[in-house]
This record gives sequence, C-alpha cells and structure tokens, in this order.
Amino acid sequence: MNNFKYNLISGPKKTVSDYLQSLNNDDLQTIYSSSFFYSLKMPDLIKKMQDELLKRNINPQPQLF
Repeated sequence: MNNFKYNLISGPKKTVSDYLQSLNNDDLQTIYSSSFFYSLKMPDLIKKMQDELLKRNINPQPQLF
C-alpha cells in the first residue's frame, strides 16, 4: 500500500463559507430555519449560517411554522 503525503492530496476548492455566500437570502433563511425544525446537531454549521445572515443584515432568528 502506498502512503501519500498530506500536501499532495487535492481536496475540494469550495468551502462551506463559500457555499453559504452563494445562496440567496431566502434559501439561506430556509436552511437555517429547517435546521431547528429537524433538530440538527451541527453547532459549527449553524454558527456559520448565523454569521452569514448577520453579514446580510438579516435577523438570524428561526421562523416558526
């Protein structure tokens, strides 16, 4: 079995932050709200979504259905 050095592995070029920035406001709010509806346990992702909403001057409170 060949061992590869870590710096030679090509990974994805798009980060989570890049993906969140590419979403429009409605999609970002929908994903954020549904994360609470489905009780997702990903605090880092939720924090990144909150930060992106704050950058866009949108209140990051989840909308209740």
